[in-house]
Amino acid sequence: MLGLFANKGWHLFLIGIHVLLGTLLGTQPTVVAYAYMLFFLLALVDVLYTGDRNSRAGFYAIYLMGFEIIYRMAGAPFMWEMGKYVSIAILLVGLIVGRRGYINWTFILLLILLIPAIFLVKSSNPGRLREMITFNMSGPLTFVVAGMYFYRRTFDADVFFNNLKLALMPAFTLIVALSMMAAISTLHYTKLKSNMAATAGFGANQVSTMLGWFMLLILLFKINGRKITPWSWLDWLLLFYVTLRALLTFSRGGVLGGFLALSGSVLVLYFSYQSFRNKVRSAFPYIVLGSVFLVGIFMLANKITGNLLMYRYQGLTTNEMVTGQRITGTGMLTGRDYLIEAEIEAFKDYPLLGTGYGMSEPYREAYFGEAIASHTEYSRLIGEHGILGLLFIVIGMIWLPIYFFFKVPNPETRCFFIAFFLLSLFTMFHAAMRLALPGVLLGAAFMQVLSGMPGNNAEDTVAINEESAEVPENGM
Repeated sequence: MLGLFANKGWHLFLIGIHVLLGTLLGTQPTVVAYAYMLFFLLALVDVLYTGDRNSRAGFYAIYLMGFEIIYRMAGAPFMWEMGKYVSIAILLVGLIVGRRGYINWTFILLLILLIPAIFLVKSSNPGRLREMITFNMSGPLTFVVAGMYFYRRTFDADVFFNNLKLALMPAFTLIVALSMMAAISTLHYTKLKSNMAATAGFGANQVSTMLGWFMLLILLFKINGRKITPWSWLDWLLLFYVTLRALLTFSRGGVLGGFLALSGSVLVLYFSYQSFRNKVRSAFPYIVLGSVFLVGIFMLANKITGNLLMYRYQGLTTNEMVTGQRITGTGMLTGRDYLIEAEIEAFKDYPLLGTGYGMSEPYREAYFGEAIASHTEYSRLIGEHGILGLLFIVIGMIWLPIYFFFKVPNPETRCFFIAFFLLSLFTMFHAAMRLALPGVLLGAAFMQVLSGMPGNNAEDTVAINEESAEVPENGM
């Protein structure tokens, strides 16, 4: 599939296929689910046939990650965590057939840190025991495998941007499906909470997260002066509708995560590179128009919701809106603070190795009032893995990213590193690792993109090449 994007006709053909799948999601969901598995098998064959030429396994993993939400909306007939498993599988095959000689030892260490919690899980039901392990372990494992694949893997900018276009294809399926199954004209807003009607009855938090990813992807192409569809007007039209549908979910995590990631990326580039500052100054009128465009989308969404969207983003509850008075103890976290407290309590009781996968559920039930899955990956890691989970966070999510950021000075690499890194971190805060997205993107943040961006000069490229040459094959 990747080679088709060089031709406009084939690019449009792929868009058409995904639009068609969107029209089928409401009436023939099984067909869409089987299409997901077909795409995985086609990608697998391509990686094997080409020997993972141009690191195509990585782009297929990002694509399959984006299609995961559609597979789940189709009923997930094979298994719920399939999105993570196919991402892991395609990356492992890419590692093997691509014969990569360098795998950073840090990810091996992170893998080892995940193992002890397996032996702490207890259940009299073998099926439940397996579910507790796979549900909670598959997210961090996705990050570990993605990190093994992507870390310091170098991409030519033109190849990178061409292949990354594949990642946007599921957006066409999702917005067409939402338009047909939950038309805007049918939506009604009376409460300040996530609106499952706007996501065709599926989890608003997960749909919002994926829409936020598509928003970020389009905007990253735009700030790099690239088109992600065959025409610029289609880029902007798609951005308009993706953003509008994300806002209408009333689930703020995906929208805020996308804009936080983009803002962080732009700010780092602005203060790090004179050439990027010059680019921003010359493009200032377009930046103003773009900002007005995005504000206009918010105002339109606010009008559609009868001004409830504004209240939602102010952190008000339905009772506060009705009474006009703030209630102590409410806010933007919508109960996640209680879940975090519960998992911290589990850490206090089992500080060394934690409770084990899924074994912190009784703590969350005691604090939140019902047995609910974790919403924040950081507190889940320390609650269910103890000190080992804390080490996983410090090494994989703090130390290694800081090391990579300062060792790779290339502006285009930093652009995508910051964007993918921040979106992953924010997603893990509000939606844990329920989706494959945070694990795959956190691993993908460590790739290197060379040339193509204004300000990307020969000195940057030489610096990266020299740095890569200094790294031994068995570790950093």
